[in-house]
Amino acid sequence: MEIDTAAAQAGAQAKTLEPVEELIGPGEAASGASVGDSKSDSRPEYDSEGATSDEITFHPHRMTLSTFRRLLSCYQTTVEQVHRRKAMLKLQPKPEKGPKRKAEKKTNPASASSKGAVSLQKTEFTASEEEYIKEATDKLLKLDRWRYEEMPKIMGERREKNNGEVLNRDDLITVMEWKTKHGTPRPTLMGMVKSNQNKNVIQCSSTAMAALSTEDPILAPNEAFPRPSIDAFGPLRGVGVATASLILSMATATGNPKQQVPFYSDDVFAWLCLQEFPEPEEDDYEEEDAAEKEQKSDGKALNGKERGPRSPNIKLKYPNSELKLKYTIGEYRKLWDASWELHDRLNRAVEAESESPSTSISHTDIEKTAYVLRNIALSGYFEGQGPENAARTATRQKVRDEAAIKVEKAENVENETRGRNVKRRKV
Repeated sequence: MEIDTAAAQAGAQAKTLEPVEELIGPGEAASGASVGDSKSDSRPEYDSEGATSDEITFHPHRMTLSTFRRLLSCYQTTVEQVHRRKAMLKLQPKPEKGPKRKAEKKTNPASASSKGAVSLQKTEFTASEEEYIKEATDKLLKLDRWRYEEMPKIMGERREKNNGEVLNRDDLITVMEWKTKHGTPRPTLMGMVKSNQNKNVIQCSSTAMAALSTEDPILAPNEAFPRPSIDAFGPLRGVGVATASLILSMATATGNPKQQVPFYSDDVFAWLCLQEFPEPEEDDYEEEDAAEKEQKSDGKALNGKERGPRSPNIKLKYPNSELKLKYTIGEYRKLWDASWELHDRLNRAVEAESESPSTSISHTDIEKTAYVLRNIALSGYFEGQGPENAARTATRQKVRDEAAIKVEKAENVENETRGRNVKRRKV
């Protein structure tokens, strides 16, 4: 998807990148902070009280540092299982020809398989088929290491040399290969990317790096937002906002932490902006809680001890696997703000634990964690947890989350009402 260069030029001339409402983050809106006062630090103090490591909440505003780290530790298992399942899906028997049915809505195989939407009819494979699955999985895992480990280091070294080349055409093709195989397949983009000339790729990427701001993304978000760097990729075919952010994310993974650029991935947008993440189903918990209250009122006991709740299977409600995104600069601004907000909150939690800077949370960590959440059924996250503990703590935390959100919305409405009353008095 290419960037609208005309719109980009018009946006570059304007001081305000997006409508005011889009530039206000959740914290600023709640406190009534002005967008123009970008230098003021309105960050709330980190409070670890009430956030225990055994509580399970995947809400981005309330996830604990320990939960985040545990999800992050599941990334390698998750990506391996997702790629293995993709290879297994290719070996499934073709459906027999029968009466024509109404065409079903297509889903992303990676997301659908993790949520149980696509079941595997064939689960036993021959030795040659197992070899194919292993080779296909290893190939994609190697590509994943290139994206997260090898190429960011290479791009960081190129930036330090400052010889003008940060990314070339071959690099761009590999970036697109990873992007389409890691996420949603888009075959047409590869052909468009291959049509770019090497000198244009080098020129655009170098211009993008030079345009990166050194302002603090929390204290001066408008100045720090990498709109000029995103626009610099406009002349390249097949490179839209999402791919441009991916390139910038890889190039800024090392170096100045304030220049880190979040990748506009579907997983991150779904989690941070749409707040779509797996949640526990409440039916089992409500039944158990009612039974527990009843037995307490009757004074019933089992072997001299209070009977605990039944142990249901862990059931999670999953968000829709299909995301209707336009991949615009406005959408990316929302992701950028939300990602930096979470980044800031988690790293203040790290500081509160008096840990070394090497343990800080990066935007790459947030990206990987979002991927685990979108494929949590394959992640192994719940292994080792008693189902009753996982279901009950997650449900209770969900209730607290919803209550906190209601309070936050009420405060926003109250602030807006006060603002209107002040204006009326001035008039």
